[in-house]
Order: sequence, then C-alpha cells, then structure tokens
Amino acid sequence: MTRTGERVGTARLRTPAWIARIETPDGLVLGAGVLLAPERVLTAGHVVSPGHPYTVRLVAVPDLGAVAATVSPDEHVPQREHLGDRGGDLALLRLAAPLPAEHTTRLYRLAAPHGPVSMYGFPAGDDGGRWHGATLVAARGRDSQVQLRPATPGELAAPGFSGGGVVDHATDQVIGIVLSVDEGPGSAFSYMSPTETILSHLPQVAAWTDGAEAVDPRLRTGTGAAAGRLDVPFATELASWFRGEGWPVLVTVVPARGDRAWTLQRAVTLADRELRTHRNTSAFSHDPPETVPPAGGHDLALDVDGLTAAEVMDRIAERLGIRDDPRPERLGTLRLPLAAVLVAVDRAADPDALLGLLDRLAGQGARLLLAFRHPGERAARAAETLVHRPLRDRWARLRAELDRITGELGPALDARRDRVLPRPGARPLLDRAEAGVRRSQMLRAWLAHAPDQERAPGRADALFTFEDAVGRRRRRLEEAIGMLDARLRRREELLGRVGAEWPLCRQRAAAQGDRVMAAYRLYEEAASLLRHTPCDIERAEAAVERFVGFCSGTADEEEGAS
Repeated sequence: MTRTGERVGTARLRTPAWIARIETPDGLVLGAGVLLAPERVLTAGHVVSPGHPYTVRLVAVPDLGAVAATVSPDEHVPQREHLGDRGGDLALLRLAAPLPAEHTTRLYRLAAPHGPVSMYGFPAGDDGGRWHGATLVAARGRDSQVQLRPATPGELAAPGFSGGGVVDHATDQVIGIVLSVDEGPGSAFSYMSPTETILSHLPQVAAWTDGAEAVDPRLRTGTGAAAGRLDVPFATELASWFRGEGWPVLVTVVPARGDRAWTLQRAVTLADRELRTHRNTSAFSHDPPETVPPAGGHDLALDVDGLTAAEVMDRIAERLGIRDDPRPERLGTLRLPLAAVLVAVDRAADPDALLGLLDRLAGQGARLLLAFRHPGERAARAAETLVHRPLRDRWARLRAELDRITGELGPALDARRDRVLPRPGARPLLDRAEAGVRRSQMLRAWLAHAPDQERAPGRADALFTFEDAVGRRRRRLEEAIGMLDARLRRREELLGRVGAEWPLCRQRAAAQGDRVMAAYRLYEEAASLLRHTPCDIERAEAAVERFVGFCSGTADEEEGAS
C-alpha cells in the first residue's frame, strides 16, 4: 500500500495526496514532484534550478494553499550524458513551510523492476493531473535510468510528468520518479530514475526510503577484505557477467582475503545502483574500461556464510518485492530474470540444499555468480551441474537441430518443391528457407571443426545467437513445407474430383454426340496440368473448373431434353 493507505488499483482512480505540482510564482506549471517529508519534495533536476523561487501545491488537498520552495546547489544534480547514457537529473526541494505529514509517502528499493507501473503527472491543459500506465524495460545502464514503455500510445509521459512518482503495481510502492521523454515524432519511451539511483546521487533521501539494500555490507568496497591490487583478468570476467554476457551462471573460487576478494568487492560495489557514486567511479577511473561493470548489473549480492537455503530465498524474495509467497517457483513468473551474487556458498548452513535451490533458480533463467571460498568437490560439482553440463546439452541440442534442418527439413523442402509450385507471393519464403539450409550446413561444418575454447562458458553468447538463428530457420522451413503440403493436398483433391467427374461427364456427353471430344479435351487438359511436376495449382484449378463447368452444362442440357 502507499503511504496514504491507498492501494494502487484504487489509488489510480484519484490524485495521490503525495503528488506535488511544481509551479513558478505566477502559476506556470513546470512539472511534478513527490512529497517525502513535510518540508521536502523530490523532483527531476531539469524542472527546477538553484537560486530561483518556486511554489509547490498538493492538488489532491485543495484546502491547502501553495507553499514557496527553493533548491540548494548541493541538492540539485544536473542532467548529464556520457557516451549516450543519461545520468543525474534530480533535485530535492525545501519548502518554506511544512505540509501535513499524513500526506507524505516513502520511496522503495526494488530489484529488477518488472511488470506494469503507473505514473502521475500534469500534461498540458490538465492542471489536475492524471495517471498514465506503462511497463518498465531496459533497466541496465551506466546510471541505470529505466525506460518506460507506455501502456497505450496516448499514455506517453508528457513533459508535465517530469518528477512525478512511479508506482509499481505488484508492491503498491513508489519505486522512482519520471525524468524525461524521448523527443521528436514517433517517440515511444520515457525514462525514470529508480530509487537506488536516486540514493546514489542524493544519499539524504535514505531517510525516507524503505526496502532492502542490494549489497551485503560485508561485500562492499572498504569493508571486509583489505584494499588490494586489481586482478585484471578476474575483473574482466566479472564485468562481462554483470553486463549479461556469456553463460548466465559463473562459478568461481574467491578466498576471504586477497586480490580476488577485493576485486569482487569492487565489482559488486560498482555494479550496484545505490553504491556506485561519482567518488568511487573516479577512484577507479584509471582501471581498464573492460573491468568496469554497468550500474544495475545485479539485483542482490549476499554473503551466505551460515545462512540456510530458506533464508537466502527470503532475501531474494524481499529484494524482488515478493511478500506473501516467497517460494522459488514464483520467480519463474518474473518478466526479468534475477541476477544474484552469492559469496561463500560452501560456507552456507547446508551447501547442498542451497545448491539445490540455485539449480532450480538457474533453470528458471536466473543469472547467478557463485563464489566458493575453497576449491574442492562442491565447487567442481556446482560448475559441472550449473555450467558445463547444461552448456554441453545446449550445444548438443543445437547440433541436433542443425542435423534436422540439413538432413530432414531441407531434403523434405526440395522434394516438395519438385512436386508443386509455391502459392503466388510465397517464393521469397522458399528462397529464405533454402538459404537457411545452406547457412545451417556451413554452421554445422564449423561446429565439427571448432576448437573447444569456442564453446567455453564465456563464449556462450555465440551459442545463444546460433540458437535464435537456427530456431528461425527451422520455423521458416516448417512454414514453407506446410504451405507446400497444403498445395499437394489440394492437388490430390482436384485429381480425385476430376477422376470422379469424368465417367459421369463422358456418359452425359455421349448423349450429345460430338460433345464427347470436347469433354475429353477439357478432361485431358486438367489431368495433364495436375500430373505435371512441379504442379501449378492455380492453372490446374482453373482447368478443373472449366472441365467441371462443361460437364455441369452437359448435365443441364440433358435434363432439359428429358
């Protein structure tokens, strides 16, 4: 429920008490904001500027007047762009007089936002404001701004939505604020800053924030392992995993102390939306770029030393906003897969039970980075169960699919093309299907001679690309074969029709004298076109209709004579 006690399903029918309309002193609407405390309003940085006066009005509480507000330079984070990624664009207003505390709300940390949300703002001509629906997409990025896809084209967030709260339907919590809208015709997205990104720029907002933090305090840079030297190969491997590259499960050994432990802490810290700040990114600015993970690269980083599998599941469910039913199968319904870092897996209360849970989560599409404290049988078994065996199975299924395309579907298509022509306009489909067979033959030959390192976990992106391409080729072949099969069935139907009609037609035509030869010529034309390969169904069908039509005419004349 929201702070005001309203469930989103019903709250979306009215204006939330915590939504603030930000105006110039003469009443021009600039955007929206979220009342976090009686004297504090959070909004987008481009809505306000330091040194200028503003007024704030709670439109849902009409008996309250507008309150003067300003923003100080140290609580204003301008919007900036780096290599095409947007960052900052946040501000925390201070009100000249407090508003009633019962109208405030709180922000909520939520990992991997998924599913439908609603946002409130003030489009042009609607000073009372309205709700718009959207779905969160593309939650990864340097600053981890999140794209909002409108539920309908008419619900694209207009500029008057900037700074407005975004409410997650599953948890009924405010999980961020609207920042900006794609400009230009055909715009399809707006953007929000999630709570954890807001906290990285304005840490004082933590006083009005709920929800579990993503990173276990023991795994943050500056705690636990003493500062060490960057293990560049390991850091590169970690950054690749955080970017979503390679096989989704990474099993590694990281002692409690040393360079690998520090390198892991650095990666976990930089990959977290809340902990990644200008200060720590500047500290690592001279590190190789390929060692720096993106913000939002994980949903949870947890030291599981001494924890049970149930406790780990509870932590995961808490981060994902699952409250009433934290069973593992619930995670399979999430639109975005879980990305979790679990450290000291072999020091868990029951490592085997935990690995059983992780195996299930991996099967549902979760991305897992599992760090063991010591090499040994458990680490080797986890690597075999969660990485090497499923990876081998996927490559084997890919080879089997290629064998089916090149040894079964391709020849089946050729055999049918020899017997019947495609329907009008379908030749491009057949050409693409045949091209897919040729490409599959090339890929099959490459797989037969590719070195083992090409099938390593870190190269799994190639496997996923091959699977997608081969799946499209198979579906295209099946569509083409199905189309030709339908035409072959139609050919058999026409042959049966002509064969059944001819004896009756010949008998009727005989009574008309010289009409027998005319009927025979039409019959022979239709039968010849149907037996010709490849059969042109349209020409043959037209000939059959002429023959049947002639026979019907003969029958009509015969009935008239009698």
